[in-house]
Parts: sequence; structure tokens; C-alpha cells
Amino acid sequence: MTIYKLLLLFYPRVWRARYEEEFLVTLASRPFSFVEGMDVLRGALDAHLHPCLGTATTPFAEKMRQMCSTLRCSLLTIFCAAVGFLLAGLSFQKMTDDAPFHEVAQTSGVVSLSFHLGVIGAVVALLAVLAGSLPIAVAVIRFAHEQKRRSFFLLFAVPILVYAFLLGVSFFLKTMAHPDLWPARQLFLTRSLLFGIVIVAIVASLSTACYAVARSEIPEKFLYFALFVSFLATISMALVEVSILIWGLGLHDGAPQIFSGNNGLVGSSTAGT
Repeated sequence: MTIYKLLLLFYPRVWRARYEEEFLVTLASRPFSFVEGMDVLRGALDAHLHPCLGTATTPFAEKMRQMCSTLRCSLLTIFCAAVGFLLAGLSFQKMTDDAPFHEVAQTSGVVSLSFHLGVIGAVVALLAVLAGSLPIAVAVIRFAHEQKRRSFFLLFAVPILVYAFLLGVSFFLKTMAHPDLWPARQLFLTRSLLFGIVIVAIVASLSTACYAVARSEIPEKFLYFALFVSFLATISMALVEVSILIWGLGLHDGAPQIFSGNNGLVGSSTAGT
């Protein structure tokens, strides 16, 4: 078996049945190279991500249905990533509310500027995610009402319950887990446990929302609009990522004792957070 036939095993069976013979003829006309091998593997990944393009016999309507399904999965992935990103941003914002960070921001222009750029990028990312997700949420509610899917309305109750749960956790941390009342080790373990519970609750909330969207009929115009604003959200998140990196470098130069301290999430390393 040649190297090309071995690489073709990574392609879907439908794709190989349609294109394998002519593909091998084309590749056999020139010597094998590492770059070309990587390109063949990249093509295999693309063939799996876009199965609707793997055969010319697939009806046009079926190709459009599969394309919209792929687009919907991509948008859900972006939505989940953005929610996780914003939660991390809230943790970072809460960490920087402490007085030592404000003092450094007043004396270091790099720390102050990068922090404000990060805030602007986070706000833009949040607005982009809301702009793209709200029309889809309305379409899901309309679909559930028209198809009398009462279970969908129960799914929408999960994020509300999760939000109430997060408020309860926040209240507990402010009242019960007080640094002056609990030893440092017990306080850290308790906060870490509660943080893990919060993550599980958020994952459950996102899973129910994604399930409802995946099982609903969404107009294509809403999907394409969400795709457009997702580019804006991605650019904004990249801006925040760069800003936080610069902020960390500025904090390392301006206040190394704070950078190497334990003012991070649930009393963890500042640099790690």
C-alpha cells in the first residue's frame, strides 16, 4: 500500500468511492512531500466537516440542509466558547477590584490602558453574542409554541435556575466563607468545591440551550446573521486576550510582588489566573 492510499483511509467512505481513483492518479504524477501529505490530511478533515460536498449525487436540498446543520453546530460552539470566555472575564474583573491592582493601574500607564482595552473588547464581544443569539432564541421559542413542545420551555427554565443557584453561591461566599472565620486551607478547599459546582451548573445550562437550538427549525437568515456577528465576537475576544497578556506583563514589571502573589481565583496564583 502506497503512502497516498494510506492517507486516503482518513477520508469518508462516500468521498473515496467518488474521488479516490482520480485523486490517486493526480498524486502519482509527482513525488511525495511532507507538505503535500499535510495538505492531504487537511483535505480529509475538511471532507469530514463538510460531508454534503463529498458526492455529486446528493440532492441540492439535502446539501443545503447539511450545510445549515454544520453552520448551526459551529455557531453553538462559538456561543459556548464566548460564554466561557465571559465567565473568565468576570473572574478577572473581580480579581482586579482589589485595592493593590487599582494602585498599580494609577502608576502604570500600560496596565491601565491594557485593562480598559480589555473591558471594551469584552463589552463588544458580549453585545455581539447577544445580537446573534437573541433572534435564534426567539425562533426556538416560536418553534416550541407552534409544535407544542412543552419540554422546550422546561429547558429554558434551567438557565434561570442556574442563575438563582449562582446568586446563592455568591451569598454563601460573602457570609459563611469569611477569611476571618475559616482557616486558609479550609477556605480554599470550600471555594474550590463551590467553583467546581458552579462550572457543572453552567455546563448543564449551556447543554440544555444547545439541545433546544439543535432540535428546532431556525430560519437561515438568523443563522447567517449570527455567523456575521460571530466574526466580530471572535475579533473582540482576540483583542481581550492580547490586552490581558500585556496587562500581565505590565503587572510583572510594575508590581512583581502582586504578580507572584495569591490574589487570583479562589485564592490561587495571580499569574495562573
